[in-house]
Amino acid sequence: MSAEKVPLSEVAPVCAWRRQSKAKLAPPAATDFEKKTVLLIGATGAILGEAARILADLQPATLIFGVRNVKKGEALADRLRKTRPQLDIKVWEVDFLSFDSVKRLATTINEHGRIDAIVMGTAAVQTETKITKDGWEETLQLQHLSTALLFVLILPRILADADSGRPPVVLSSISSLSIRSSARAVKLPASPEESYLGQFSRSDLVDEMQGFRYGLTKIINLCWVRELCARIPQGSGDAKVQIHAPDPGACLSPLTDSNLPSRIFLWCFGRPLEMSARVIVNSCLPIEGSHGKLFD
Repeated sequence: MSAEKVPLSEVAPVCAWRRQSKAKLAPPAATDFEKKTVLLIGATGAILGEAARILADLQPATLIFGVRNVKKGEALADRLRKTRPQLDIKVWEVDFLSFDSVKRLATTINEHGRIDAIVMGTAAVQTETKITKDGWEETLQLQHLSTALLFVLILPRILADADSGRPPVVLSSISSLSIRSSARAVKLPASPEESYLGQFSRSDLVDEMQGFRYGLTKIINLCWVRELCARIPQGSGDAKVQIHAPDPGACLSPLTDSNLPSRIFLWCFGRPLEMSARVIVNSCLPIEGSHGKLFD
Protein backbone atom coordinates (compact mmCIF):
# COMPACT_ATOMS: atom_id res chain seq x y z
CA MET A 1 0.00 0.00 0.00
CA SER A 2 1.42 3.39 -0.93
CA ALA A 3 0.56 6.83 0.40
CA GLU A 4 -1.19 8.06 -2.73
CA LYS A 5 -3.65 5.14 -2.59
CA VAL A 6 -4.93 6.09 0.87
CA PRO A 7 -7.85 8.56 0.64
CA LEU A 8 -7.82 11.73 2.72
CA SER A 9 -10.89 10.55 4.62
CA GLU A 10 -8.75 7.70 5.96
CA VAL A 11 -5.67 9.80 6.73
CA ALA A 12 -7.78 12.30 8.68
CA PRO A 13 -11.05 10.50 9.56
CA VAL A 14 -12.74 13.54 11.10
CA CYS A 15 -16.22 12.00 11.08
CA ALA A 16 -14.99 8.86 12.81
CA TRP A 17 -13.14 10.93 15.42
CA ARG A 18 -16.22 13.03 16.15
CA ARG A 19 -18.52 10.01 16.30
CA GLN A 20 -16.19 8.26 18.70
CA SER A 21 -15.72 11.31 20.93
CA LYS A 22 -19.48 11.87 21.29
CA ALA A 23 -20.47 8.24 21.85
CA LYS A 24 -22.06 7.60 25.25
CA LEU A 25 -21.45 3.99 26.21
CA ALA A 26 -23.73 2.38 28.73
CA PRO A 27 -21.96 1.12 31.87
CA PRO A 28 -21.47 -2.66 32.02
CA ALA A 29 -23.78 -4.65 34.26
CA ALA A 30 -22.40 -6.28 37.41
CA THR A 31 -24.07 -9.57 36.51
CA ASP A 32 -21.87 -9.75 33.40
CA PHE A 33 -18.77 -10.30 35.54
CA GLU A 34 -20.16 -12.36 38.39
CA LYS A 35 -17.77 -15.25 39.27
CA LYS A 36 -15.41 -14.26 36.44
CA THR A 37 -11.64 -13.77 36.44
CA VAL A 38 -10.17 -10.93 34.38
CA LEU A 39 -6.49 -10.31 33.58
CA LEU A 40 -5.41 -6.79 32.55
CA ILE A 41 -1.90 -6.64 31.09
CA GLY A 42 -0.65 -3.07 31.41
CA ALA A 43 -3.07 -2.27 34.23
CA THR A 44 -1.08 0.69 35.55
CA GLY A 45 -1.70 2.69 32.37
CA ALA A 46 -4.28 5.48 32.46
CA ILE A 47 -7.04 3.73 30.49
CA LEU A 48 -6.54 0.24 31.92
CA GLY A 49 -6.19 1.70 35.41
CA GLU A 50 -9.63 3.26 35.00
CA ALA A 51 -10.89 -0.01 33.54
CA ALA A 52 -9.59 -1.77 36.66
CA ARG A 53 -11.60 0.62 38.84
CA ILE A 54 -14.77 -0.04 36.84
CA LEU A 55 -14.22 -3.79 36.93
CA ALA A 56 -13.62 -3.72 40.69
CA ASP A 57 -17.05 -2.11 41.14
CA LEU A 58 -18.59 -4.94 39.12
CA GLN A 59 -17.47 -7.53 41.68
CA PRO A 60 -15.69 -10.17 39.58
CA ALA A 61 -14.36 -13.23 41.38
CA THR A 62 -10.74 -12.27 40.70
CA LEU A 63 -8.95 -9.33 39.13
CA ILE A 64 -5.35 -9.86 37.98
CA PHE A 65 -2.91 -7.12 36.99
CA GLY A 66 -0.06 -8.03 34.68
CA VAL A 67 2.48 -5.23 35.09
CA ARG A 68 6.11 -4.40 34.44
CA ASN A 69 6.39 -2.35 37.63
CA VAL A 70 5.11 -4.52 40.48
CA LYS A 71 5.29 -1.64 42.96
CA LYS A 72 2.87 0.41 40.86
CA GLY A 73 0.67 -2.61 40.36
CA GLU A 74 0.46 -3.25 44.10
CA ALA A 75 -0.28 0.44 44.71
CA LEU A 76 -3.24 0.23 42.30
CA ALA A 77 -4.40 -2.99 43.94
CA ASP A 78 -4.17 -1.43 47.42
CA ARG A 79 -6.28 1.56 46.36
CA LEU A 80 -9.00 -0.76 45.12
CA ARG A 81 -8.81 -3.05 48.15
CA LYS A 82 -9.54 -0.12 50.50
CA THR A 83 -13.07 0.22 49.18
CA ARG A 84 -13.56 -3.39 48.02
CA PRO A 85 -11.82 -5.54 50.67
CA GLN A 86 -13.69 -8.66 49.59
CA LEU A 87 -12.26 -8.52 46.04
CA ASP A 88 -9.45 -10.95 45.21
CA ILE A 89 -6.73 -8.96 43.41
CA LYS A 90 -3.48 -10.48 42.22
CA VAL A 91 -0.41 -8.75 40.74
CA TRP A 92 1.75 -10.65 38.25
CA GLU A 93 5.03 -9.33 36.90
CA VAL A 94 5.55 -9.28 33.12
CA ASP A 95 7.73 -7.23 30.78
CA PHE A 96 6.54 -7.24 27.18
CA LEU A 97 9.99 -6.00 26.12
CA SER A 98 11.32 -9.44 27.00
CA PHE A 99 10.15 -12.62 25.25
CA ASP A 100 11.45 -14.65 28.20
CA SER A 101 9.18 -12.67 30.54
CA VAL A 102 6.21 -13.25 28.21
CA LYS A 103 6.94 -16.99 28.21
CA ARG A 104 6.96 -17.01 32.02
CA LEU A 105 3.60 -15.23 32.08
CA ALA A 106 2.20 -17.76 29.60
CA THR A 107 3.28 -20.57 31.92
CA THR A 108 1.58 -18.84 34.86
CA ILE A 109 -1.63 -18.38 32.86
CA ASN A 110 -1.62 -22.00 31.66
CA GLU A 111 -1.12 -23.27 35.21
CA HIS A 112 -3.85 -21.01 36.61
CA GLY A 113 -7.51 -21.93 36.65
CA ARG A 114 -9.88 -20.51 34.06
CA ILE A 115 -9.33 -16.87 33.17
CA ASP A 116 -12.47 -15.57 31.46
CA ALA A 117 -10.96 -12.49 29.82
CA ILE A 118 -7.43 -11.30 29.07
CA VAL A 119 -6.72 -7.76 27.85
CA MET A 120 -3.39 -6.91 26.19
CA GLY A 121 -2.97 -3.22 26.91
CA THR A 122 0.75 -2.43 26.93
CA ALA A 123 1.60 0.62 24.83
CA ALA A 124 4.27 3.26 24.33
CA VAL A 125 4.97 6.21 22.06
CA GLN A 126 8.72 6.33 21.52
CA THR A 127 10.57 9.54 20.64
CA GLU A 128 13.77 7.68 19.80
CA THR A 129 14.64 4.32 18.32
CA LYS A 130 15.45 1.59 20.81
CA ILE A 131 16.18 -2.06 20.18
CA THR A 132 15.26 -4.72 22.75
CA LYS A 133 17.63 -7.47 23.87
CA ASP A 134 15.60 -9.77 21.60
CA GLY A 135 16.69 -7.67 18.61
CA TRP A 136 13.44 -5.87 17.75
CA GLU A 137 12.38 -2.23 17.78
CA GLU A 138 10.68 -1.58 21.15
CA THR A 139 7.31 -0.34 19.88
CA LEU A 140 6.92 -3.33 17.58
CA GLN A 141 7.82 -5.85 20.27
CA LEU A 142 5.72 -4.14 22.94
CA GLN A 143 2.54 -3.70 20.92
CA HIS A 144 2.60 -6.65 18.55
CA LEU A 145 5.29 -9.32 18.82
CA SER A 146 4.86 -10.02 22.54
CA THR A 147 1.08 -9.97 22.25
CA ALA A 148 1.23 -12.43 19.35
CA LEU A 149 3.66 -14.65 21.28
CA LEU A 150 1.41 -14.73 24.34
CA PHE A 151 -1.64 -15.56 22.21
CA VAL A 152 0.19 -18.46 20.56
CA LEU A 153 1.42 -19.83 23.90
CA ILE A 154 -1.92 -19.76 25.72
CA LEU A 155 -4.39 -20.60 22.95
CA PRO A 156 -3.75 -24.38 22.92
CA ARG A 157 -4.59 -24.64 26.63
CA ILE A 158 -7.67 -22.42 26.25
CA LEU A 159 -8.96 -24.44 23.32
CA ALA A 160 -8.23 -27.77 25.03
CA ASP A 161 -9.87 -26.83 28.33
CA ALA A 162 -12.88 -24.98 26.95
CA ASP A 163 -16.16 -25.99 28.55
CA SER A 164 -19.00 -26.04 26.03
CA GLY A 165 -21.38 -25.13 28.83
CA ARG A 166 -19.65 -21.79 29.51
CA PRO A 167 -19.17 -18.65 27.41
CA PRO A 168 -15.96 -18.48 25.36
CA VAL A 169 -12.77 -17.08 26.83
CA VAL A 170 -12.23 -13.55 25.51
CA LEU A 171 -8.82 -12.27 24.41
CA SER A 172 -8.59 -8.54 23.65
CA SER A 173 -5.67 -6.82 21.94
CA ILE A 174 -6.14 -3.06 22.15
CA SER A 175 -6.09 -1.28 18.81
CA SER A 176 -6.28 2.41 17.88
CA LEU A 177 -7.95 4.76 15.42
CA SER A 178 -4.39 5.85 14.54
CA ILE A 179 -4.31 2.88 12.16
CA ARG A 180 -6.13 5.13 9.69
CA SER A 181 -3.78 8.09 9.79
CA SER A 182 -0.77 5.74 9.75
CA ALA A 183 -1.94 3.77 6.72
CA ARG A 184 -0.20 6.14 4.32
CA ALA A 185 3.15 5.26 5.92
CA VAL A 186 2.84 1.56 5.08
CA LYS A 187 5.62 0.70 2.62
CA LEU A 188 5.88 -2.94 1.69
CA PRO A 189 9.38 -4.33 1.01
CA ALA A 190 10.60 -4.06 -2.55
CA SER A 191 11.60 -7.72 -2.54
CA PRO A 192 9.52 -10.71 -1.36
CA GLU A 193 12.60 -11.94 0.48
CA GLU A 194 12.63 -8.87 2.73
CA SER A 195 10.77 -8.86 6.04
CA TYR A 196 8.31 -6.04 6.69
CA LEU A 197 8.70 -6.58 10.42
CA GLY A 198 12.46 -6.39 10.00
CA GLN A 199 12.18 -2.89 8.55
CA PHE A 200 11.22 -1.61 12.00
CA SER A 201 14.65 -2.44 13.32
CA ARG A 202 16.69 -1.06 10.40
CA SER A 203 18.35 2.27 11.20
CA ASP A 204 18.25 3.40 7.55
CA LEU A 205 14.45 3.07 7.42
CA VAL A 206 13.32 3.79 10.95
CA ASP A 207 13.52 7.59 10.63
CA GLU A 208 10.92 7.49 7.85
CA MET A 209 8.51 5.71 10.17
CA GLN A 210 9.32 7.71 13.31
CA GLY A 211 6.00 9.54 13.57
CA PHE A 212 3.94 6.53 12.52
CA ARG A 213 5.45 3.62 14.44
CA TYR A 214 2.67 3.53 17.03
CA GLY A 215 -0.04 3.34 14.38
CA LEU A 216 1.93 1.00 12.12
CA THR A 217 2.43 -1.55 14.88
CA LYS A 218 -1.31 -1.37 15.59
CA ILE A 219 -1.99 -2.05 11.89
CA ILE A 220 0.33 -5.05 11.98
CA ASN A 221 -1.29 -6.40 15.12
CA LEU A 222 -4.83 -5.94 13.78
CA CYS A 223 -3.95 -7.74 10.53
CA TRP A 224 -2.40 -10.57 12.55
CA VAL A 225 -5.43 -10.79 14.84
CA ARG A 226 -7.79 -11.03 11.87
CA GLU A 227 -5.67 -13.73 10.25
CA LEU A 228 -5.59 -15.66 13.52
CA CYS A 229 -9.37 -15.35 13.90
CA ALA A 230 -9.86 -16.70 10.40
CA ARG A 231 -8.13 -19.87 11.58
CA ILE A 232 -10.35 -20.22 14.68
CA PRO A 233 -13.89 -21.05 13.49
CA GLN A 234 -16.84 -19.69 15.40
CA GLY A 235 -19.54 -22.36 15.38
CA SER A 236 -23.12 -21.78 16.40
CA GLY A 237 -23.06 -21.48 20.17
CA ASP A 238 -19.95 -23.62 20.67
CA ALA A 239 -17.13 -21.07 20.34
CA LYS A 240 -14.24 -21.75 22.73
CA VAL A 241 -12.47 -18.42 22.37
CA GLN A 242 -13.36 -14.99 21.03
CA ILE A 243 -10.74 -12.40 20.05
CA HIS A 244 -11.44 -8.67 20.07
CA ALA A 245 -9.59 -5.57 18.90
CA PRO A 246 -11.10 -2.71 20.96
CA ASP A 247 -10.23 0.90 20.18
CA PRO A 248 -10.62 2.99 23.38
CA GLY A 249 -10.29 6.25 21.45
CA ALA A 250 -8.27 9.37 22.06
CA CYS A 251 -8.21 10.70 25.59
CA LEU A 252 -5.81 12.69 27.73
CA SER A 253 -3.28 10.29 29.24
CA PRO A 254 0.49 9.99 29.80
CA LEU A 255 0.73 8.55 26.28
CA THR A 256 -0.56 11.78 24.74
CA ASP A 257 1.76 14.73 24.29
CA SER A 258 1.07 17.81 26.37
CA ASN A 259 1.86 20.22 23.51
CA LEU A 260 -0.73 22.69 22.25
CA PRO A 261 -1.68 20.89 18.98
CA SER A 262 -2.40 17.69 20.91
CA ARG A 263 -4.51 19.53 23.45
CA ILE A 264 -6.50 21.23 20.69
CA PHE A 265 -7.06 17.86 19.01
CA LEU A 266 -8.19 16.25 22.27
CA TRP A 267 -10.48 19.20 23.02
CA CYS A 268 -12.19 18.61 19.66
CA PHE A 269 -12.03 14.83 19.39
CA GLY A 270 -11.06 13.41 22.77
CA ARG A 271 -13.44 11.37 24.87
CA PRO A 272 -13.65 11.17 28.69
CA LEU A 273 -11.29 8.67 30.27
CA GLU A 274 -14.20 6.66 31.68
CA MET A 275 -15.72 6.22 28.21
CA SER A 276 -12.39 4.91 26.90
CA ALA A 277 -12.19 2.54 29.86
CA ARG A 278 -15.76 1.30 29.26
CA VAL A 279 -14.68 0.17 25.79
CA ILE A 280 -12.02 -1.99 27.42
CA VAL A 281 -14.41 -3.38 30.02
CA ASN A 282 -17.02 -4.19 27.37
CA SER A 283 -14.33 -5.92 25.30
CA CYS A 284 -13.99 -8.47 28.12
CA LEU A 285 -17.44 -9.85 27.29
CA PRO A 286 -18.26 -12.31 24.49
CA ILE A 287 -20.24 -10.33 21.92
CA GLU A 288 -21.91 -12.08 19.01
CA GLY A 289 -20.32 -11.20 15.70
CA SER A 290 -17.33 -9.37 17.21
CA HIS A 291 -14.73 -12.12 16.75
CA GLY A 292 -11.74 -10.51 15.00
CA LYS A 293 -13.43 -7.12 14.63
CA LEU A 294 -12.18 -3.62 15.42
CA PHE A 295 -14.80 -1.89 17.56
CA ASP A 296 -15.12 1.14 19.82
